[in-house]
Amino acid sequence: MSQSAQPSEQAVAHDCVLASVSAPRILIAASGTGGHLIPALHIARAIQSSVPGAVIEFIGAGRPLEEKIVVANGFVRHVVLSAGIKRRGPLGVLRFAFRLPVGIFQCMRIMRRFRPDIVVGVGGYVSVLPVVLARVMRIPTWAHEAERHPGLANRVLGYFADRISIAFAETRFRGRAKTIHTGHPVRPELASVNRDGSREDAPKRLLILGGSQGARGLDNAVERCGEILAAREVEVVHQCRPENVELVLNSYRAATVRASVVSFIDDMAGAYEWSDIIISRSGASSVAEISCVNRPTIFVPYPFQQGTHQSDNAQVLAALNKAVIVEETQAEFGRRLAEALEKMLNRETYLAMKSAPCEPRGLGAAAAIARGIMELARP
Repeated sequence: MSQSAQPSEQAVAHDCVLASVSAPRILIAASGTGGHLIPALHIARAIQSSVPGAVIEFIGAGRPLEEKIVVANGFVRHVVLSAGIKRRGPLGVLRFAFRLPVGIFQCMRIMRRFRPDIVVGVGGYVSVLPVVLARVMRIPTWAHEAERHPGLANRVLGYFADRISIAFAETRFRGRAKTIHTGHPVRPELASVNRDGSREDAPKRLLILGGSQGARGLDNAVERCGEILAAREVEVVHQCRPENVELVLNSYRAATVRASVVSFIDDMAGAYEWSDIIISRSGASSVAEISCVNRPTIFVPYPFQQGTHQSDNAQVLAALNKAVIVEETQAEFGRRLAEALEKMLNRETYLAMKSAPCEPRGLGAAAAIARGIMELARP
């Protein structure tokens, strides 16, 4: 009597063990703002899409936004003690010195338990220790630089990472790392946003984006813009700081402007599709996304940035006549923002900016980074 062709339970269990052992294991370090965490999430999803069996876990600093972006999307997150050192003063140096050995111990423990095939840093000081320790342990390493001019964390990692993907072709690194120009990861659903259509008349829909943390300066400047928006019958969607929702909404009501005020936008592709023009911070993710959706934009760089990262990012689209820049650090910010808005609401200005050529930056970046990571992770 012939034996059954069906595998035994023991054989199936053995195959499952082999599959779990061979599944690539990726450890991603990212924290701080959405500008680090959201691209990290896009990269993780791109890896999952290309290698469904991949096991991905995150290292973070324990900030609340990590819960909202990483944990809520089903990923395991490990928290390590970390601290920045740039422009922190003597107390910052002491805090860094105290936390460093604890962070080293925590990272070593995580890597010994997880046994990653590759460690990926996606910005912020929390990414430094995992990448440096991975290099010491001879684990392949990858870092991503979102800004035109690298920040301190990634400048350090230029000497430890095997590869660094860069958002801007002009970005330069010193050290051993090989740089690869990929662009900056953006939401894949932005590919469905109609970037070519434009109104024949003046724009009527304004989207205001304060970023993952909200923007107090933009929230406070609403009152100066209200009269202009009401006169031109412009409808507004305004993403602001959670504690300012009622205050901003009342400002719009007082100016008789139709407005929806929220602290978070779940459907960003839908918000971009709805909009005619945008007012936004100029983090790397915002600049990349706005280039993909092709909306004339007023960029307001974060005024407390370290260096000039956001201003430099905004210059990329401003040089193409796709955006104007209004610095919050200069005097009479509210008046200058209102003047820039009034000019952009002019039909001729709007159509000229809308039709200016600009290639989408980043629609394929997450997939390109995922491919590079998986190639580097292979033995």
